Amino acid sequence: MSVLIGAGVVAVVAAGYVGRKGWLALHRAVGITPGTLKYVPPSQLPPPPMLQLTLAESQIKDLPPVIMERLLRIDGKADVFQQLRTEAMDAGQTLATSEDEFVVSKLLQTRLPELINSYQRIARQEALIQQATHRAVSIQHANSAASTSMEMSEGKAQALAVLLEVLITIETKLDALLERYQNDALQDMRVMRHYLQQRQ
Repeated sequence: MSVLIGAGVVAVVAAGYVGRKGWLALHRAVGITPGTLKYVPPSQLPPPPMLQLTLAESQIKDLPPVIMERLLRIDGKADVFQQLRTEAMDAGQTLATSEDEFVVSKLLQTRLPELINSYQRIARQEALIQQATHRAVSIQHANSAASTSMEMSEGKAQALAVLLEVLITIETKLDALLERYQNDALQDMRVMRHYLQQRQ
């Protein structure tokens, strides 16, 4: 009887071992690494590469998600706009830079990095003040520093609002430029259609 129980235990252990090895081999065959997934907070993910914006990774590393989302949309629209200009130039069209195009280019290349640097400077100052507040030993000192911390928090909120407003303005201007290019292409098609209808 004990031989039968021993043989049963060995069979169960062997089946478990072979099953596990088979399961791992199946995962390796299809290119999946078995194991536990590690959660990475979105703030620790590397920022996606920018196509048109000239922002360093250090500039966009600690930006809030709402700002990153806007920046990615603006970058995508700026890339589409640049592709449209390149296609038009490749087609032999001479393109004059309009005032709107110049303003958007200046905002994207110069002013936007400056604004992001200013926002990050305010955020760093707030972080330093909060660290100093946490190191305070007396309650009276902590209470007086709390009001300063609140003012900086307001300052950071105002800086975030200004940055968001500028990003919305840039995106609106890019939308207008893209719409203008689309309308110009549509107008060219209408002219061609009118020309062909006149020749029939």
